[in-house]
Amino acid sequence: MEAPPVHPAWRLDEPWPATLIGLLRGESAPEPDRVLAATASFIGEQIDVLELQPSPDEKRPWSLVVRIPGHELPVVVGCERTKRMDEVPPALREEVVASRWSVVVESLIDEARPLVAWSRLATILGSIEDVVAVLDATTGRWFDREEMARSVLDPDLGPPEDVLWRVQAVSDREDVESGTVWLHTRGLLRCGLPELELLEFPGTHLEAGVRLLDAAAGLLLEDGPPPPEVPYALGPDASVTLVPWAEVAATLDRESLGSDEDRAALSQETPNPLRARRAVLCDLEPRGSFRKIWTWPRSAIEVLERPEVAIYRSDTATVRSSGLARRRWPEVLSVLDRTSPSGELADDPVLLVGIPVGTDPEGRIEHGWLQVSRADDAGGSGLLLRPTLDGRSAGTVVDFTTDQLDGWRLVRGDVAIGPDDDSSDLETLLGRARS
Repeated sequence: MEAPPVHPAWRLDEPWPATLIGLLRGESAPEPDRVLAATASFIGEQIDVLELQPSPDEKRPWSLVVRIPGHELPVVVGCERTKRMDEVPPALREEVVASRWSVVVESLIDEARPLVAWSRLATILGSIEDVVAVLDATTGRWFDREEMARSVLDPDLGPPEDVLWRVQAVSDREDVESGTVWLHTRGLLRCGLPELELLEFPGTHLEAGVRLLDAAAGLLLEDGPPPPEVPYALGPDASVTLVPWAEVAATLDRESLGSDEDRAALSQETPNPLRARRAVLCDLEPRGSFRKIWTWPRSAIEVLERPEVAIYRSDTATVRSSGLARRRWPEVLSVLDRTSPSGELADDPVLLVGIPVGTDPEGRIEHGWLQVSRADDAGGSGLLLRPTLDGRSAGTVVDFTTDQLDGWRLVRGDVAIGPDDDSSDLETLLGRARS
């Protein structure tokens, strides 16, 4: 598959690499042959060594340039002393602080297959038995051994696409909801895409803003970004425009974050990713009578905050979530109380399932949610939570089969559990954890 064409406004001046760090247990640095042998054994294929790089000092005892099957670009694999790490999750802090050595993997990413490329790099670290945690240095996201095995290295489903980016909120207030925030992604530059932003965004809508950026990032990985100021649909009723960051930042209120000065102060990297190609998600038209100003996408956010929200998803996200939902469907049934042999469900917790309910005029699949009233191994039936594009109203009874599932949620009160959550979370939700 070829990468979609990128408009000149979003075309990067230079490629950005992906860097992953695997922190090791033990006092001794691993031998390079051992690292390569572990990866080769895990993937069942040979790793080609292209170059042995000179070791600069005892803190970096070795570095290799290799080629790994499934990723044609050269990969630098090196060993170095573990550096001090910031923002370590509490559950990992003890092992991270105790780590003496790390294996660092760095490479450019194939823009046509960024998730596959990232996954191949993660495989190198995930195959090393002594790796206690993996840090994506670009996004700042940590992966423990359990998540690496359960999700990132899943041989059938592969990692979720959102490992490629992370949404960060920047605020100068302790109470984020009391002012505006600067929301932006980290990680899309290495995929050949502009990073996405929301500027002067109300903190009271923070959760919806994160969801908006996540949805846009997934779709742009598949579609490529539209030209500036051209409406781009994120759902049947939710569209935004993408505007270069400098154009929007020039009109910011003096007290708002996201100015060129803020970007220079917040990143010491060269080149500075906060001043690279970046697209601000804005409303469909600029506001103002005397001076037109692009503002945050109020109409799209209002849609995202509706209970019956419908958002498009990329094919990659749909295929993975569908596979995971179908795989764990028997587990859902096993923890639910049945009120009759016909498979009718109790009202608490509520079971929701997502299925395809049609297509829009451009051929995009519309995904809808049902509140399930009957379920069994083959499927079930439920009530539509919102109207569909083909004219079916909310409350319409729809039958579904398990091969149609692309998601599910068990909901009790304000807590929701889905296919990505642990089995123990399902039991905890029901208030009857297994002994």
